[in-house]
Amino acid sequence: MGHAESDLRLARLAAGDPFIRREQVCFHAQQAAEKAMKAALLARHIEFPLTHDIEALLQLAEESGLVLPEAVREAGLLTPYAVQTRYPGSWTNITESDVDEALQAAEHMLAWVKSMLSTGRGA
Repeated sequence: MGHAESDLRLARLAAGDPFIRREQVCFHAQQAAEKAMKAALLARHIEFPLTHDIEALLQLAEESGLVLPEAVREAGLLTPYAVQTRYPGSWTNITESDVDEALQAAEHMLAWVKSMLSTGRGA
């Protein structure tokens, strides 16, 4: 979870800096959610493919018996930020609203995973 928390912290800090592009904020929000979901799967001894597709990881989690709140399922919207935001010119219309949505989705994912890990819940 340390990597996920670090990425979320980077995203939050970057969101307040007018010199950092919104694409980078959303990329780190996606990374935070992806790493948190993988931590949840690892904690449950669920094998997962090497992927940045949060939707696929969420589906795997549900198929393995994890009960995911709707707010956690919404992290799937972050998947496109994993790759497309890293290439110049591929994503230029990210709004402040998109940034807020990305941060909120990542925050919900991390909060749920932390709770699951501390209580052993999730199923």
